[in-house]
Amino acid sequence: MNIDLEALDLALDKVVEAAFEPALWQAVVDGIARATGSFGVNIIPVAERAPGLVIATESLGGALEDYFNDGWNESDWRLRGLPFLLRQGTACDPEYTSRDDFNYHPYYRFHAKHGIGRSCMVAFSRPEDLLVVTLHRKLVDDFFSAEEVAVLGAMRDRLTMASTLMRSVMQHRVAGMMDAFEMADVAAIFFNRFGKVTSANSIAARLLGGELQVTNGELRSRRPEETKRLRERMRAVISESSLRADGGHGPILITREGRRPLAMRIERLGGNLPDFFSPSVGVCLLEDPEKRGGAEPQLLRQAFGLTRTEAEVAALLGQGMRLRRIAEQKSITYETARVHLRSIFAKTGASRQADLIALTGNLGGSGEVQPLKGLNGSH
Repeated sequence: MNIDLEALDLALDKVVEAAFEPALWQAVVDGIARATGSFGVNIIPVAERAPGLVIATESLGGALEDYFNDGWNESDWRLRGLPFLLRQGTACDPEYTSRDDFNYHPYYRFHAKHGIGRSCMVAFSRPEDLLVVTLHRKLVDDFFSAEEVAVLGAMRDRLTMASTLMRSVMQHRVAGMMDAFEMADVAAIFFNRFGKVTSANSIAARLLGGELQVTNGELRSRRPEETKRLRERMRAVISESSLRADGGHGPILITREGRRPLAMRIERLGGNLPDFFSPSVGVCLLEDPEKRGGAEPQLLRQAFGLTRTEAEVAALLGQGMRLRRIAEQKSITYETARVHLRSIFAKTGASRQADLIALTGNLGGSGEVQPLKGLNGSH
């Protein structure tokens, strides 16, 4: 047997600590790799194989990069082993792969290019949110023996205990956040890494209705284009793309018939490692401009140095009114309204209507007016 039982036992001693300190999962996979003489070890969710949801030894860096770049995450051959994982908790190559496939199938040839040979998968966590730790052997090593698989089955029990504990820790953490948002009078809707709503506080529940609702676990606007923006932003905030210039920033407007639109900000909770176990990885924060009242034109003139007409246009924009409708109401041309809009943006530092709604809403809830800085730091 090629497994050092004492070293593996020491590596698994860290899993309980990792339940409270997620950064330790890296040390766990490194220790398992050393104890089993593996080329590398990684942990990945079955349902969502994405770059930001992998913990792996450094030895697998190049292979994982090609795995995602070449699209193998969309057609992973090892998913054929899923029935064995669900039934017995482990799955090794010979159970779902012929020797010819192992030698000649493009998937295994891709692994061979990186020096990776036989593997054994060990499932833990809940069946509906299955996590798999995969041990990859060196290309020259043989398949895992029955004795080694039995040891890995025992390892699975320790990992499952840790995942259960960590999930409980994360549930309490999210519950604490929900209470905090409730006390701060902030509407909050939490969602998991699949974009499904997991919970909403009572303030958010009162805002849900015809224009914004939860259907089959998905947060939806009555307008498909707004629903599309919601989904795209949810995906972005739980990945590194949220840091890119095109990752999407600022509030998303949720149109309401005959009322000012809701402004929604979508934020990430925590980092990648807890996302394995947390029931929620992101939160949608809803703001109802009608609740706190918008700013009067006079306040906008004082705060941002707007002209009388600019202040009146900004106040209407802050109520969610479209520019063309404002032009009609003010009896000015649409082009003149656009000139006013450009000046308003320059003076407030806003770049779109959603920013103005946030600015005017905050001003509407203030008391004594002092000159305010715009979004870009200017007066």
